[in-house]
Amino acid sequence: MILRIAALILAAGNIHAEFLRMEVSVTDMDCESCSVNLEGAFKRIRGVDKAEVDYKNRTVRLELAEKNRVGVEQVWDAVKRVGFTPGDTKVTVRGAVKGQKLEVPETGKTYTIEGQSTEGDSVELAGTITPPPDPRAAVVIRIAKR
Repeated sequence: MILRIAALILAAGNIHAEFLRMEVSVTDMDCESCSVNLEGAFKRIRGVDKAEVDYKNRTVRLELAEKNRVGVEQVWDAVKRVGFTPGDTKVTVRGAVKGQKLEVPETGKTYTIEGQSTEGDSVELAGTITPPPDPRAAVVIRIAKR
């Protein structure tokens, strides 16, 4: 019994919640040299392993480091600081799903989810988030159909 409890504690310690990948649509990116500034802004964010700006498709793709604390709001703020407007953002995220909520403790946030998802402590979801017009509004992740 004690070994089983110890195994559960160790397993729980290995569970971490985080955004794994993001792809942000930047519809007003109309300056190729400005897109270089955007890529540089992301490379300075701790927890971003790889940042690729696709000027022609007007997207930014991010691969995030293991155990990062990068949140979608932080990414949108970086886009705004360079002078662009963030749009729909495709995400892959791991967190604890309870009902229609996804907890990502590493970012200190809980997100509402729309769509079917399995409940659990270390669930990986893929979906799309649209930046809300009011930054105080709840951020909703629309789960991609599987």
